[in-house]
Amino acid sequence: MEDMSKASLQVVYDGPALQSHEMEVRDLAPALLALGELFEEANATLNDGRTKLSVSVKGSFKTGSFGIDLGVTQSLIQQAQDLFAGSPVTAAANLIALLGFTSLTTRGVFQLIKWVRNRDITKVEILSDGVVRVFCDQEHFDTEEKVLALFRNWKLRKAFQDVVHKPLQRPGVDYFAVREPDGDFVAASETEAENFIAPEQEEERLDESERVASLQLVNIAFRDENKWRFHDGASTFYASIVDPSFLSMIESGDLRFGKGDILRVRLKEIKTLVGDQLKAEHQVLEVLDHRRSGTQLKLPIQHPD
Repeated sequence: MEDMSKASLQVVYDGPALQSHEMEVRDLAPALLALGELFEEANATLNDGRTKLSVSVKGSFKTGSFGIDLGVTQSLIQQAQDLFAGSPVTAAANLIALLGFTSLTTRGVFQLIKWVRNRDITKVEILSDGVVRVFCDQEHFDTEEKVLALFRNWKLRKAFQDVVHKPLQRPGVDYFAVREPDGDFVAASETEAENFIAPEQEEERLDESERVASLQLVNIAFRDENKWRFHDGASTFYASIVDPSFLSMIESGDLRFGKGDILRVRLKEIKTLVGDQLKAEHQVLEVLDHRRSGTQLKLPIQHPD
């Protein structure tokens, strides 16, 4: 048996292009998917897998614009309920408030994004009772620690971008607004939309290593930072050629290559974490040997004395 938590939300896009109460599917579908991901990320961040959440379209309403009704349904997994009996779960209605999708709060994620306006956050102070103070130079904004945790979630910020900024880039779509039933709207205008662009994901260098490797040529490129495609017997990857002597010999025409040639090289691998994605970059530091493909079979040939 599961405990259920439900809440409703009304979302409106407004502007001259929407006076017929219609919105193109290619604009609406990504926005709806992003709304679902926004709530899923918020739920995952604050409830850590203890609840399941779904967002469904309940119907439409007329406001002289284009609007949709959403239902947010959250279920507490019984096993998690037993295991975390002493740990409070953030319910669906509270998620809406923390995201700032209600006029009853002035310090949700929605309001924090509008206040920051893509400025650099210079300091965060931890106050009492779960309150934090966010500084942009001399200005500050007080909010909850939970709101700050959501604000720092890059996937959630990207979802906000797709819900607010992207639709408002369409000609004639000027406003995004959201509210709980019978509540007042909280809104963002076309001029405020750029504040919702997600920041670039931070790149963290994890480690780097060098080794001697034999690589088979798959494709050669003399553009895009001289990134050649190689196969090492297990996988295919791109590597930048940064050996100046080797590149000079190529430019002079002293070297010729063909698909399947083998290069013995000093290979550098750099692993970085971008958001939650692990990435690997390869660089050929030095080419030690070049072996042409189609090598003749070896035979025990004896030469005369």
